Amino acid sequence: MTRYTPPHSFRVGPPRGFTLVELLVTISIMALLLALLLPAVQSAREAARQIECKNNLKQLAIACHSHHDVHGFFPTGGWGWFWTGDADRGFGKDQPGGWIYNTLPYFEQYSVYETASDGDPEKLTRKQRTGAAAIIETPLSIINCPSRRANVAYPLTSNASGVMGFFNSLTPNRAGRSDYAANSGHVFNEWSNHILGRGPRTYEEARTWSTAGYWGVDLAPFDRTLPEQQVMSGISYERSTVAIRQITAGLTHVYLIGERFIPSEHYETGWHIGDNETWCTGFNNDNYRRTGRLVGREIVESVPIPDTATNIAEDWGRFGSAHSGIWNVAHCDGSVAGMTYDLDWRIHRDAGNRRAN
Repeated sequence: MTRYTPPHSFRVGPPRGFTLVELLVTISIMALLLALLLPAVQSAREAARQIECKNNLKQLAIACHSHHDVHGFFPTGGWGWFWTGDADRGFGKDQPGGWIYNTLPYFEQYSVYETASDGDPEKLTRKQRTGAAAIIETPLSIINCPSRRANVAYPLTSNASGVMGFFNSLTPNRAGRSDYAANSGHVFNEWSNHILGRGPRTYEEARTWSTAGYWGVDLAPFDRTLPEQQVMSGISYERSTVAIRQITAGLTHVYLIGERFIPSEHYETGWHIGDNETWCTGFNNDNYRRTGRLVGREIVESVPIPDTATNIAEDWGRFGSAHSGIWNVAHCDGSVAGMTYDLDWRIHRDAGNRRAN
């Protein structure tokens, strides 16, 4: 007779969990892995942002060359810090807007360019002033460095225009800004004389200024301390019409557009003197940079600096960037390069001068 054997039974107890020590070890390992991976992730993100920044400069350089192909010169620098762009006034010396405004049609932003048009180049109508204000408030991704700040409008608070008002626009509370500047030369990136810097107050007065030679570039050097060829030696500046044939120093050796210094604590405030206007104004230190400084009668260094730099002489005139170790620049041949901050100040100075030494 076969003896019946009941199935083996198991005692089921409560599930075993992590001990405190095991949990702490697991958390420590995860934290270590995260610490090892985070710098790599951040580095990859910054590398991608630098590529995007260089691509922006490349597209802007192409737009400047397209402008040159059509009009025979690189985008003009406009009039002064109280003036914005007016589509009815063409692309030359009569255009009060700066270099970015003049390139709008050449990087597929014609609708923005003509927003302030009222069909009359001599009168300032309500339609034009309202349209110009809308342009001022418009942020553009192509002029935004993603390593620095978001592509949004920022407060228009500390600039003189916020108090007195633009001459050909209503003055909004917020403004789009650019992280790139055109090369205005190796001496000036705006006029130190307030009247010259602001420009004429009306279109009618602008005609008088042109007849009498009141423009800063016509008076320059207004203190007669520098040879005329040293005053506006760049590619875009007040009422400029610089053609390729005038760049005798060589297209590969002269800056066209570069990243500009903005102190990191003022990315969003609008309180820094070199970042308190907007991207579409005429010739002023928001949208133009120089490669030298005039001290007495001598041109001295004005090397690029990173945004973390502090207590630097006349930082509002310098190129620079939010990137670590480099700043990006487009040369007049359209090539884009990442430049280090330790380049010789004389080489940098000469790269702002279109004329052969």
